[in-house]
Amino acid sequence: MKFEDTKLLRHPTVEKAYNVMRTFFTDGDDWAREAVRAGEIITANAKNPDPDAIAASVLMNGMVIPYEAEQFEQSVSPRAADYLKKFYALDLENPKFSTAGEQQVLLATSVIGLEAIQAKIAAGEVAHVIEYRNVSRVIDMNERSLAEIARDGTTEPEMLQAAQTALASAQNALANVVAQRVNELKFENTGLPDHPTIRGVYEEMKAWAFDGDPLGGYAQTNAAIARVVAESVTSDPEVIGAALLNQYSTLRPGHKKPEDFGPRIGELWQQTSPWARLGPDGADNAPTTPEAVNLRAAAGLYFLESQIESMKTYPPEGEHDARRLEQLEDQRNKIASAANLQDKGPLKTRLENAVAAADLLMKKPENLKIRKPGSPRLDWD
Repeated sequence: MKFEDTKLLRHPTVEKAYNVMRTFFTDGDDWAREAVRAGEIITANAKNPDPDAIAASVLMNGMVIPYEAEQFEQSVSPRAADYLKKFYALDLENPKFSTAGEQQVLLATSVIGLEAIQAKIAAGEVAHVIEYRNVSRVIDMNERSLAEIARDGTTEPEMLQAAQTALASAQNALANVVAQRVNELKFENTGLPDHPTIRGVYEEMKAWAFDGDPLGGYAQTNAAIARVVAESVTSDPEVIGAALLNQYSTLRPGHKKPEDFGPRIGELWQQTSPWARLGPDGADNAPTTPEAVNLRAAAGLYFLESQIESMKTYPPEGEHDARRLEQLEDQRNKIASAANLQDKGPLKTRLENAVAAADLLMKKPENLKIRKPGSPRLDWD
């Protein structure tokens, strides 16, 4: 892609910045197209596009690694370098500007950042609470920054409007992620038997899950574990109810204790949930009944099956994935032990199938190059 192929302002300083930016990498035009987006937004929307502001935007968004602003004083322009320095030092919570160009740089950067968030959401990359909070933090920062600019007045009303429009779109997209998750987590969508005990435990557990996670992640996990139990262990509503509390803690105030759902459910939770070890009553919760043994096996089976699906969707690609393979082997060994404790039946068959699937994955030639089963344990520090 040549400078003439962009929608950047035709100006010698901008062209210098473009040519310098193209020296940052050598692997094609895709990164360059992204690098010029902010400059193109300034060109299209600013009242009087500042060539140095456009140049600074092209340099900043084209960097693969951070460069010192001073090194562009000679190769591009002293003022473009100054814009870079001021942007690096800008307090995004309380942005103050001395020139229209400084506003142009921030507003264009805000637009492309918010557009990138929308693309991330559209691609389904905001599926877990950590991703949600990271995206929410960026949106909130942009909201505060744009509100400050609007209160102080701006020389770039059209660019501010473009940024505010991008902000509203990103906020709506994130709200839709939550609304979609709420809909997905309706009891009718869980695939569980519709029994008053099961439904009651699920609704209380779901409220607890959303209390700590805007996407209700643990509700998904618990429902999946309960489906394993319903499909492969038993139709007993109290045992399925206990499975719905596998990842449920008593550490959040205002929610039921496991025993409040019924003495039997509370006893099974105490023997099977990893969260039972936490809190003042935490102790060794090794299962002491056949039901508890089956619940432990079903939960472990869910996690192993999830790891296998993850490996299929995102195959290990290098030494950095050796830990994933070690974790897979650890879970595989636990499930192999659980299978040995089972009599014939659907749970034993499913456990053995999961172990066999894990073995096939670990022994694939490309995975053996990363880590062989039985290798010494990795240093996790």
